[in-house]
Amino acid sequence: MGPKKNPPGKPSHSKGKNSESKKLPKTGPSTSRRAENSEDREINLSAAVSSIPLSLQQLLLNIFKPALLSPSSSPLLHAHDDQKTDPETKDDLHTQIQTLKAHLYNRDFVSAFADASPELLRAYALRWSASRCLAYVGVFKAVVETLLNGPKFKGKDDGGGTLQALCIGGGAGAEIIALAGVWRALLDEYQTLEIKEKEESGDVDIGKLSLEDNNTTANKPSRSLPQLSITAVDIAEWSNVVDRLSKNIHSTAVPGSKSCHSPLLRDESSIKIAFHQLDVLSLSETELSYLISPQNSTHSTKLISLMFTLNELFSTSMPKTTQLLLRLTDMTEPGTILLIVDSPGSYSTLSLGGTTDSPSETKQRQYPMKFLLEHTLLAVTEGKWEKILSQDSRWFRRDASKLAYSVNLEGGEGLVKLEDMRYQIHVYRRI
Repeated sequence: MGPKKNPPGKPSHSKGKNSESKKLPKTGPSTSRRAENSEDREINLSAAVSSIPLSLQQLLLNIFKPALLSPSSSPLLHAHDDQKTDPETKDDLHTQIQTLKAHLYNRDFVSAFADASPELLRAYALRWSASRCLAYVGVFKAVVETLLNGPKFKGKDDGGGTLQALCIGGGAGAEIIALAGVWRALLDEYQTLEIKEKEESGDVDIGKLSLEDNNTTANKPSRSLPQLSITAVDIAEWSNVVDRLSKNIHSTAVPGSKSCHSPLLRDESSIKIAFHQLDVLSLSETELSYLISPQNSTHSTKLISLMFTLNELFSTSMPKTTQLLLRLTDMTEPGTILLIVDSPGSYSTLSLGGTTDSPSETKQRQYPMKFLLEHTLLAVTEGKWEKILSQDSRWFRRDASKLAYSVNLEGGEGLVKLEDMRYQIHVYRRI
């Protein structure tokens, strides 16, 4: 058997691993603030995940394939029919995905991402981002609902301004489409609640309200959301992927359904998306401060996510990653939520120290990513963060029988397909 490999991931940092190490205490910080591996009352993750209807999940998938499969600049070529896909395109895609798998197996993230061509990056997003988006949308909804119920937004009928999200390592598009999906889910829920309230007050007979009437007012409930502003940062040049996916968020040509029509978001002003190709571990104070509080915005970031990214940052440089977390602590406002999702168990264990078996020299020690995270946020910066959710292992399982997302090669071999996702999740709030 070969060596154990990590699930595909993408770094948003400097190239390759770094031999830097740092002494750590043998025991971790106290985590008595919150119970481990249990859902806090503030974040009901299970309820949020289950609240995402299959029709919305399918609409999110429908955004990915037509945007990324086409080699042309048209985001909607081949939107409806796999059989119209050029066989040469399929062959190229097959080669690209096999190349990516080899790079990821060898943990050669420079070749897989930093030095990858636009075509290779599109192949990655087509193959892996769509599945992750389905898992992310429920996670983000749980966190966003916590933010919207906080003092910054709660009770404001005008939506409370702007909710600004910084997605570190978010260039491949899964976070962007998932967050847009959260906005659609919330808008639909607001509309359903509004119709129910009107029926109870006698203003409307819900039994006589046609689906067509419902769709014409969708995304326009009187109860509004804040504007969503997403900034994605990554070391690779994901601009082409982000641009293609962003266009399809507002496109009526994306296939929808009667229960969940397209576009995903009708109001283009409801969401702003920006991408920056940056090495997050090498940012100056000014650059990082700009990402947290853009000069052209009166709003500072309230949500920071590192989705399958933090472990790679620690693997590249523990001192730089620790420093990044400390700088984020200094620059964020109270109430800001830090969301960490990564591979579970041994996949997120880092080795530090010497590699020799000699008893006279230092041996390697194994540190779980979670330990490094908690040591930094709960011990080094004691009193600055509270942990409001922590689970060491959780599964997202898609409904394979009801969701359609595949690109087939000749002979019926599945090239691109959905996958379940196992992950660990940790959520912190700045206090």
